Amino acid sequence: MAGTAWAEDAPAPQVPAAAVASAPAPASAPAADTTPAVPAPVPAAASAPAPVPATAPAPAAGTQAPAEPPISDATRAERLMASQVGLLHFTSANFHRGLVRHIVLFRFVPTITDAQRAEVVQRFMALARTSRREDGSAVVVSIETGAQISGEGVDEGLQQAFVVTFRSEGDRNYYVGRPVVTDPAYFDPAHEAFKKFAAPYIVTTLVFDYAVAAAHPQYRAPVQTGHAAQVPQQQG
Repeated sequence: MAGTAWAEDAPAPQVPAAAVASAPAPASAPAADTTPAVPAPVPAAASAPAPVPATAPAPAAGTQAPAEPPISDATRAERLMASQVGLLHFTSANFHRGLVRHIVLFRFVPTITDAQRAEVVQRFMALARTSRREDGSAVVVSIETGAQISGEGVDEGLQQAFVVTFRSEGDRNYYVGRPVVTDPAYFDPAHEAFKKFAAPYIVTTLVFDYAVAAAHPQYRAPVQTGHAAQVPQQQG
């Protein structure tokens, strides 16, 4: 480019404009071609770093991965069962009939107000009425709640408890939805909406489910404790 600018300055002082137009035109054409030819590798070299920006999006994609945390062994096992029996049966009211307790514990963000906490609790409790199947049948039997009042010092900062009761594992599966059931056609939209609403107010969530033994004869208590304990296999 500097050579091109100099060539334009040189013709200006030259007397024969036509000669300058004829002679430098061919000369400048090769020179111009040579000069762009030299920059052409430079863009090519500049595009060589382009893979580096391409690598920058790679971390960005890696940043999205944490949005869906790795699934646990329990989730993987439930997904496997769902794939074996089919989502329609896995989320049906008749799948593994018998009472199931679904215990949920929340630890709220430190900045939550009393009004916000009350609304989270109110909306959770409302799921006993709003959690319904497409045919209008209820999914939840009952929901209990209460704030942490233990003085044993082992609450791990958890502040609010909910105990949700279902008539079957199928009802529980339909209610819980993600991460076990990811197809919106087979999980409760009301519960999904609540999770999205409550997420900004919650730091920690702990969930523990168990089948009431009297209602689930296929579940037997482990005969050993510790790492050697044998967890009963699901049947039926």
